[in-house]
Amino acid sequence: MTDLSHGPDLEQITSEIPFPFKITDLIGKGGQKLVFSGLRTDTQEPLVLKIIKTTSDSRERTIREIRAASIVNHAQIPEVVCSNAEEIPAGENQIVWVVEQYVPGESLRTVIDRKPNIEVAQVVYFIDTMLDILLECEKCNIIHRDIKPENIIVDPAGQYWLIDFGISRHLDLESLTQSQSPFGPCTIGYSAGEQFRNRKREIDIRADLFSVGVIAAEMICGYNPYTKNTQDILQVIKQIESQPLPVLRIDGDERFFLARLIKSLGDNRISRRPRSVPEAKEILELVKKSLG
Repeated sequence: MTDLSHGPDLEQITSEIPFPFKITDLIGKGGQKLVFSGLRTDTQEPLVLKIIKTTSDSRERTIREIRAASIVNHAQIPEVVCSNAEEIPAGENQIVWVVEQYVPGESLRTVIDRKPNIEVAQVVYFIDTMLDILLECEKCNIIHRDIKPENIIVDPAGQYWLIDFGISRHLDLESLTQSQSPFGPCTIGYSAGEQFRNRKREIDIRADLFSVGVIAAEMICGYNPYTKNTQDILQVIKQIESQPLPVLRIDGDERFFLARLIKSLGDNRISRRPRSVPEAKEILELVKKSLG
C-alpha cells in the first residue's frame, strides 16, 4: 500500500469511492493524514476527502474516529458520506479514506484571534450548540475529548460545527490507551485533569463539558484563563489543577448567571461541574431567561 510520505495513489483511492469524485485542492496536512476538498461530479456537491495512513497500532483508533462521527447524529457534525474503514484488512501501513460533508467557514481559533471579546449572545449560542451536540454524544456513550477552538468551524451563517473525533472515547468499548500511561490523549489547556492524568474511571461527558466552559471563557476574555501567563505545559497543568476558573464579569450578565455557568462547566474539580448534559442545559435555560 502506498506510503503517504511518497504521495498516495489518489487515482486508485478515488476509484474506490462509490460515486464520481474529483479532488480539487489539498486543504490540510498533518502527521499521517491528508485532507482534500473535492466534488461529487454527478451532483456538484462539495465534499471533503480524508486519507489516513494507519499502522496496526493506529488502525483501530482511526476506525473508531469514523464510527463516532457516524454514530453521533447531529446537524452540526459533518456527515460521514462513505469510507473504506470497515473493509480494509488488519495489518501494517493500511490506507483508510473517508468522504465527509464539506462545511464552509473558518475555525473558532481564527475568529477569536481576529475578534477577542465575542458578543454575549454568540457565546450563549455557542454553549447551546455544544450542549446539544454533547447530549447526542452522551446518549451514544461517546466522549469527544478534543473540543478546542481549532476543532470548531464557524460557518458563514454563524453556526458552530464540531469536527475531528480522532481521540474520541467509546465508554462501552475497551480503552485504547494503556491504563498505566501517566497521560491520556488530550490537548493541554482544554482538557480536564481526569483526562490528561488518564484517570479512566472518572472520565465521562463532564470532560467535554470542561472544554466547552474553557472555550466559552476564552470567547469572553480573548484568552484561555488556564494558559495565561504560563511558559510551558507543566505550568498549564499546575494552573489547571490548582486554580479554579474565575467568575467572569460579563456585560449584561448583572446576576452572574452566565458567569457562574461558564465557571461550573470549566471547573477544574469534576464534582463542581454539571453531572450530565441535561443538567447543564437546565442551567443554560435559566441563563437565557436572566439575559432577557
